[in-house]
Amino acid sequence: MTIPGGERPLAGPEMLTFRFFGGVEVARAGVPLRLPQSRKTRALLAYLAVTGRAHRRDRLVSMFWDIPNDPRGALRWSLSKLREVVDESEARRIVADRESVAFEPAGAEIDVLALRDLVDRDVGEVATHELEAMAPPVLRGEFLEGLELEDCPSFQAWSVALQEELRSYKLRLFAELSRRLSADPARALPYARALVDVDPYDAAARANLIRLLLAARHRREAEEYLRAGLRLLDDAEAEAQLQSAWDEGEQLAPGDEEGDGGGEPIEAALAPTDAAPRRDQDTAKMLNHPVVAVLPFENLSGDAEQDYFADAITDDLITTLYQWRWIPVIARNSSFTYKQRKVDAVTIGQELGARYLVEGSVRRAGGRVRVTAQLIDSESGHQIWAQRYESALDDLFAMQDDLTAQIVAHVEPELANAERARAARKPQQNLEAWELNLRVFPLVRSGRSEDLELALQLVDKSLRLEPNAGRTYAIRALCLYQRALLAWSRDSSLGPRDFLADARAAVELEDSHWLGHGLLGMALLWAERDYETAASEMQRAVDLNPSAALAHQFLGCVLNYDGHPADAIPHLQAALRLNPHRNAATLLSADLALARLLTGEHEQAVADARRAVAEFSGDVRAWQRLAAALGLQGQRAEARAALGELLKRQRTFTMDYILATYPFRYRRDLDTFLAGLRNAGWHPQ
Repeated sequence: MTIPGGERPLAGPEMLTFRFFGGVEVARAGVPLRLPQSRKTRALLAYLAVTGRAHRRDRLVSMFWDIPNDPRGALRWSLSKLREVVDESEARRIVADRESVAFEPAGAEIDVLALRDLVDRDVGEVATHELEAMAPPVLRGEFLEGLELEDCPSFQAWSVALQEELRSYKLRLFAELSRRLSADPARALPYARALVDVDPYDAAARANLIRLLLAARHRREAEEYLRAGLRLLDDAEAEAQLQSAWDEGEQLAPGDEEGDGGGEPIEAALAPTDAAPRRDQDTAKMLNHPVVAVLPFENLSGDAEQDYFADAITDDLITTLYQWRWIPVIARNSSFTYKQRKVDAVTIGQELGARYLVEGSVRRAGGRVRVTAQLIDSESGHQIWAQRYESALDDLFAMQDDLTAQIVAHVEPELANAERARAARKPQQNLEAWELNLRVFPLVRSGRSEDLELALQLVDKSLRLEPNAGRTYAIRALCLYQRALLAWSRDSSLGPRDFLADARAAVELEDSHWLGHGLLGMALLWAERDYETAASEMQRAVDLNPSAALAHQFLGCVLNYDGHPADAIPHLQAALRLNPHRNAATLLSADLALARLLTGEHEQAVADARRAVAEFSGDVRAWQRLAAALGLQGQRAEARAALGELLKRQRTFTMDYILATYPFRYRRDLDTFLAGLRNAGWHPQ
């Protein structure tokens, strides 16, 4: 579809302005226009205006109206309502044909795009008055604040990912304004405050704010930021930085704040306080719901060999909470970093971005088990609920159902009258099979080939005990998928077909389990190049479990190879938010690098690839993307160095390998990737 440029450029007092920070607002000549009441219609406007490209109608339908009652009609209705607001007789903004829809931005001002363009120009070279003019729209609030669509997980993933991207732009804008205006505290303070609000853990930004507040004689507010910083940062170097800022500020502006009644000494400002630390707003809003982290349950059995059983209870509780869909759950890899560590609840909540923590203990003796669990509000550190369960092992499943239901009821009481139906899940009835499956997960996570072989032995034993368990087939497919990834760098002919049959069996036996659908999609992508079915399976996985980082990662992977890398980015970023653990971060950053490379964002592609390599230098896929991205960016010397590192680690990097393991649907994407590698000095073999 060709997007017309608009016959009459809009400018001056009649210009249309689109504000997406702090909600959705469209204004002409500064006067807000009446927008449709439909939240989905407003969200559609934001998506079209900010992405700035044409979208297939079926893609928009699946994103916003994946329901049986005429979803294409719903899209047509929404577009007609938007045209009433944003179209003009001489300037059409909603441009559509039978296949696709786009937004024409010429002559309009869109706050998100204006911020991106301004910062990308090299913020240090932008005039101060331009930076100050940009600040008020950005200070209105978060991107699409208050516009959450719980039944649109793809839109939510895109929105969350964009919030994270915009966070980096805000930081650069506010940091530059704070620096330039530091000689005028009254002008600099709004931006210094905003900088700390966006990144509460930046000690330098907080120290600068304390200096400015003291210079402006806002001593009490400076003390509040000092106290909060000392609680949040809990680091000797940061504490020294904050104390130094306080001392410098006191020397420059001694005395009391006007009307303050006398300031406290520095010792008082450093004293402990019962006030709860401020919440990291950006992290806590992840996926627009309160986030839960299930910490490793403690083994109280007196037998270290029973650690696996306590871990199994924790794993199964995480998995069961996933099934509620409404509650984002921190991935197991991240929460298990706190095993056998004494860290207070408030700190854990801040580090993981989790509002609620579940912790407990397990004691197993003979044929009985006792589980204690408690739910903690990480903002205050207060216990919300606690319960002790004791039962025979035969009743373990019923006990877990009760435990999970109580946690959910306390985490989100507002859902008491909402949908409570769990995604249908056929629980295993054989206790030994259940235990065997849960012993598999630590082996899969280790990533060692010998552990994967042991994991497969355990899964096969579980299937002999319970041959129709769909979830066990999904676990077996996961083991084979991980084994295929390990083998790829040595022999690209190995892999996807190994887990295709098990993934199919998982879906046939248990259609409601997300992992089976995700792995089936991956197998269909690589083994059969069936892009449509693969994308459908991946979307099904995300719909079944929007909290599963792996589901978003799989969908992002398919979209990358299916010619839609821009649509892949939000899912990959959402996965990174849900599972920031190092092992996941390197894979996700490498996939993000590929998406950025294909969308032409070469600088960001290099940054993502560097991050992946920094997390784990042995990831050859990350080195492949780094060499290609540097080559496309024109940094040939660095590209050659990256290629050299890649070839040291992978002697099998040939054209056959690329064609087997980079299943691009379109030749243009393959050509882009190969062009970057050739610029790096790679010669196909």
